[in-house]
Amino acid sequence: MNTSNNLPEIIGIGGTFASGKDTLAEYLVRNYGYNHVSTGDIVRIAARERYGNIERPTLQITGGELREEGGSGVLAEKALQRPRPLVITGIRTSGEAETIKAAGGVMLFIDADPEKRYERMQIRQRDNEVQQTLDEFLAKEKKEIEGTVANADQNIGVVRSLSDIMLDNSGELNKFLNDTVKTLQQHQPRPTASR
Repeated sequence: MNTSNNLPEIIGIGGTFASGKDTLAEYLVRNYGYNHVSTGDIVRIAARERYGNIERPTLQITGGELREEGGSGVLAEKALQRPRPLVITGIRTSGEAETIKAAGGVMLFIDADPEKRYERMQIRQRDNEVQQTLDEFLAKEKKEIEGTVANADQNIGVVRSLSDIMLDNSGELNKFLNDTVKTLQQHQPRPTASR
């Protein structure tokens, strides 16, 4: 634990699209001195090195290759090499969640009202997200939540089931951020059996 503020030394964040994962991570960086690592950034660096671009199809191929080469927890393993306290976003596989928990970390899962998340996605204008209809947004998310049985596949439904703390970010942002910090301060990670 980070004794100066009684927050976990390692926090993993998974969640639904546009639920506020990076917003929470950046709040922890600004206010509590965390280092933030996005598994998506790790994939983007590898995609640039391997293919010279970071288009969405290339990122999906590269993420799959990295998991095939290093196992389903490889992105979390790479992130855990960074200095602590550490917040890791973009947790999308059971292997990543299990790796964070095995390192003594706490897993959070953030969700929010789907229409509110769709509005946020439209505002942030990432990739080609703004071209999606609400129905397309929900269909894409359903596919990612359900995933498949294989451990390496992206399956945020399984990440949700492995998470220690469930959060709802449908309301006022500052209240969500403050309440989350209070929840983290009260949470003591359970020891995990070594693999």
